[in-house]
Amino acid sequence: MGITTQQKGNVLIVELEGQLMGGVEADDFRTVIDDALRGDVNQIVVDMAKVKWMNSSGQGMLVSALATLRAGGGDLKLANLSERVRRPLQFTRLDSVFEQYDSVDEAVKTFA
Repeated sequence: MGITTQQKGNVLIVELEGQLMGGVEADDFRTVIDDALRGDVNQIVVDMAKVKWMNSSGQGMLVSALATLRAGGGDLKLANLSERVRRPLQFTRLDSVFEQYDSVDEAVKTFA
C-alpha cells in the first residue's frame, strides 16, 4: 500500500494506493495520523480512489484512525470509494460509521 499526503487548508488529505491489508501498512498509516495530531491537524480526508481491495484488517486500520481523531476532537472522512471497496464496508455496516463522499473536494468542504 502506498501513502501520500497533502495539506488543503486545515485538512490533511491522505491518498492510499493498492490493497489495504493491515500489517506494516497499518503502522505507516498510524504514523501519518499521529504526526497530523502532533501538528494540530485533526481533520483528515482519506482518498480511496486508488485502493483496489480492502480486508478486515484494512477496515480496522480506518476504524482505529477514526476513533483516535474523534477522541482528539477531529474526524476522518472517506472519498472516492469504488464499489469494490464500498461493498465490504456495507456488509460490515461500517458504511454507517464513516462519512463517505464522491470526491476529495466535497469531503474537504464539509470541514468548513
